[in-house]
Amino acid sequence: MKRHTPSALTFVLSLVAATTLMAQAPSSDVDAVTDTPALRVHQSGDVQYLTGGAGEQERSAMRSLQGEFPLQILFSGKGGEYGVADSVRVHGRAGQVLSVASAGPLLMVKVPPGRYTVEAEFNGKVQKRTVSVGQGQQVLHWSSPVVSQN
Repeated sequence: MKRHTPSALTFVLSLVAATTLMAQAPSSDVDAVTDTPALRVHQSGDVQYLTGGAGEQERSAMRSLQGEFPLQILFSGKGGEYGVADSVRVHGRAGQVLSVASAGPLLMVKVPPGRYTVEAEFNGKVQKRTVSVGQGQQVLHWSSPVVSQN
């Protein structure tokens, strides 16, 4: 009989355990088992968006998809800490194209090229920014002393 080293046996047992966990987990939970955040693309009318990024792994996973979302908004406080807007509304020429509750710290939006007004509410106060989205990516770093730390 062939003897196996303890490290080889440990590796095989770890592999079997991981495979078993992934096989037992519902498909939406597999990402949690592998420590990769499960990103959910949201749909609002014709607009798709991602919001989140409070943790380093989730932010990294979101940025891996940034090429698909021409408008990216990063909310932060004046000290550079990440923040969350209580709500965000995006208006285009024809009116409102997106409304999101509790957005951030990173909000990535798939909109066609054009000029947009973005309204973010922090602690009952609305702030506005205008942004032009073209063929590339437009990153709006929204720094405000009143961002929430949710």
